[in-house]
Amino acid sequence: MAKIQYAQVDEHGRIVLPSHLASELGIAPGDEIRVEPNGHGLHIHSSITTLKRVYVEVTNKCNLNCSTCMRNVWDVKYGRMSDETFKHILLSFQNQPNKPELFLGGYGEPLSHPHILEMIEQAKELGHRVSLITNGILLTEQIIRKLIDLKLDMLWVSLDGASPECYVDVRLGDALPTVIENLKQLQLQRYQTFGASNWAGYPKLGIAFVAMQRNIHDLGAVVRLGSRLGAVEFSISNVLAHNTELLHENLYMHSMSMVVGQEIRPLVHMPLMDIQPRTIKALSDVQKDMNRLELSGSLLNQNTDQCPFVERGSLAVRWDGKVSPCLPLLYTHTHFLDDRERTSKEYFVGDIQETDLLRIWNNGDYKDLRKRIQDFDFSPCAFCNSCEMANGNLEDCFGNIQPTCGGCLWARGLIRCP
Repeated sequence: MAKIQYAQVDEHGRIVLPSHLASELGIAPGDEIRVEPNGHGLHIHSSITTLKRVYVEVTNKCNLNCSTCMRNVWDVKYGRMSDETFKHILLSFQNQPNKPELFLGGYGEPLSHPHILEMIEQAKELGHRVSLITNGILLTEQIIRKLIDLKLDMLWVSLDGASPECYVDVRLGDALPTVIENLKQLQLQRYQTFGASNWAGYPKLGIAFVAMQRNIHDLGAVVRLGSRLGAVEFSISNVLAHNTELLHENLYMHSMSMVVGQEIRPLVHMPLMDIQPRTIKALSDVQKDMNRLELSGSLLNQNTDQCPFVERGSLAVRWDGKVSPCLPLLYTHTHFLDDRERTSKEYFVGDIQETDLLRIWNNGDYKDLRKRIQDFDFSPCAFCNSCEMANGNLEDCFGNIQPTCGGCLWARGLIRCP
């Protein structure tokens, strides 16, 4: 059972958090923290001051050509991060007692980098928590042994189907048996090293699943398969439609329209219920009428208009050292809102080759940008989508300039990254 914790309200009506909890949340004296009502309670947003996670794209090269990948609609230079660039990242935090997590992943396959194990080892020796996402094909017995020895904290594996037919339909390759055998080897070596508990030892296993019309029927089987293989977390995302074919595969068009004006819609409070055909149909009937829906005290769509990258206190470093506020802004790419194509232009706040990463993070203009994104006073391009400004992220009708995030499906709670 989780330990019960209390904050105090001082004589001026200010909420005072326990010091250890404030430290865990990265909240420092003088920080301005956004708060807002949340049902019968209060939602306290993360501080925009503390850098908690750095997404590190060690390469944008990949050994697969998945139908869902943004790599299908870009024209970019391919490469891998140099040892010098990675060292610049580590040196940025050498004198920091609380070091951010390094999440090794972007738009390529991290395990294809020839020095990936050395990178993990260097980061772990300096006290960083390290996570990595992979398609699982290169998880050889030797690699697994090394990841265990290095105490990699979290290993995410992309798995979009539990059957060869479903997997090949998305990943465009017949590698599912190989991936499953690799994960069985991971489970075996973890058991031999740490014992039977999924939560014992390193690395913890997470499964990332991209949901579409063609594979959503396999989600339950993927969760069951992942659980048997020792997974402790599952990250489910909708697909980002980079072409019209994927647009017809999405599962969120109705959900997108529900968010606009939801505050004027009736609120339906629902208890916990068994998931069975009758209850699923009932919930579907309630939701299709555009009602707001609260399940056991949690309001659906309450996390919309929130940038998950800002809320996590994160930024992203491209393989060539360019620094961006988030993964979607690492590269210029196109995707579809309804039947209209939208171009998201890449956007950078610095370059690790030129400036220390903490200096980039603490730059006044970048702080202002994070606050602007957390306030999220952008035009609702994802739902309105009725003027030319919705075709890109350079400006919007509220007067914002690049980056404008009203058409970002990550901020709308539709696309997720682990």
